[in-house]
Parts: sequence; structure tokens; C-alpha cells
Amino acid sequence: MARFLDNLVTRSPAYSTVISRLQNGDSFVDIGCFLGQELRQIVADGAPTDHLHAVDVVNHWDLGYEFFRDADRFKIDLIEEDMMHPGPGLQALQGKMDIILVNQVFHQWVLEVQTDAAVELVKLSRPGSLILGYQAGVKVPRELLGPKGSQYKAFLQSPETWKKMWDEVGERTGMVFKTEAKLLTWEELGHDPEETAYMGRDVLMMEFVITREK
Repeated sequence: MARFLDNLVTRSPAYSTVISRLQNGDSFVDIGCFLGQELRQIVADGAPTDHLHAVDVVNHWDLGYEFFRDADRFKIDLIEEDMMHPGPGLQALQGKMDIILVNQVFHQWVLEVQTDAAVELVKLSRPGSLILGYQAGVKVPRELLGPKGSQYKAFLQSPETWKKMWDEVGERTGMVFKTEAKLLTWEELGHDPEETAYMGRDVLMMEFVITREK
């Protein structure tokens, strides 16, 4: 579980901008929030809690309170819904989110589903919104298959295919996105590459910042 507790958001080149914008009243949603560790970091770094939202398909929130022992003081809007099939909680945020964090989510799907998920995700945005996060990435895009006998299949993207996907999302939605992405080694993130070798020696971490320009 330790890998999932990494506060990757603090490494983002947009992080100082995120904190500044939140301090000036911008809204923020963490898609796939898990225990809420990144939201807690954002609050610790000076963001008010008024416009922060946490979303996950499974509620780990109570476990987060247990882990961090802060149920009495950490109050954030939690939405237990599937981003692919938004319910009333996510629907209420559509067109209102200035900053969208989505860490380690897209790489679990095939490319078609990733694209459809991005189309759903941007319904939360408005012009000027930032979409940022991290996910597994590769220099040469390829499928990722599950263990022998498993039906699991996903698609690992390169920065180039990631940008192409967001261009397609723009075409499908009528929005315009500026996509910045790069690959980081596990050593750069402070991890032993042997810990992730099971995914393939070519798998790195992709850092991205996407700006909705229109």
C-alpha cells in the first residue's frame, strides 16, 4: 500500500500554481482519491477545504480517517461514484472544477476506455481548468496483459499517444487542450525499479499537466 500513499501531486510542475489557485478560491477534485492522502497534503500546504472534493468508486474514506486519525478535523466532500457512470454527486460538479487530479487511474484500461473516460472527465472542467496526475507510461506504447489465464488487458501509453488521445477528446467534445507529458524513472521518484519490474522493465511513470484552453 505504501506506493499508493505517495503524494505524487507535490512533484507536479503545476503544484505551486495549484496551491495558489486554491488559496484564491478555485475548486479541486481528486478522482480516484483512495485514502485521501493527497488532499490532506494539499490542505497541509495551505489550501482551504471549502472547495475540495474527493471521488472514488469504492469508499476507502473511513479507512483513511482510521489511518490518519483525523476524522474530527478533516472535512472534505466525498463522492462514492464511478467517473464512467456519474451519479448526482459528480453531475453536480460538472462544469465547475478548476483543478482535476487523476493519479494512477487511466493506465488500468484499454485505450478506447481511457478515451471514453477522458471524455467523461472533462465534463467536470471549464475553460482554464488544469488536469494533472501521474500514471504508468512507456516510451513505446503497448498492451499490458494480466497473469496467465486472466482476461485483464490494459494499454500503456507514451507521452506522444497521450497527447494524441487528448487531441481526440478535444475533437469529440469541442474543447481545446494543451497537453504536457514526460516520463520519469523510478529512481527519480525515489523507488527501486525492481519493485515495479513485474510490469516490465520498460515501464516508467508518466507525469502530465493538461490545460483546457477553450
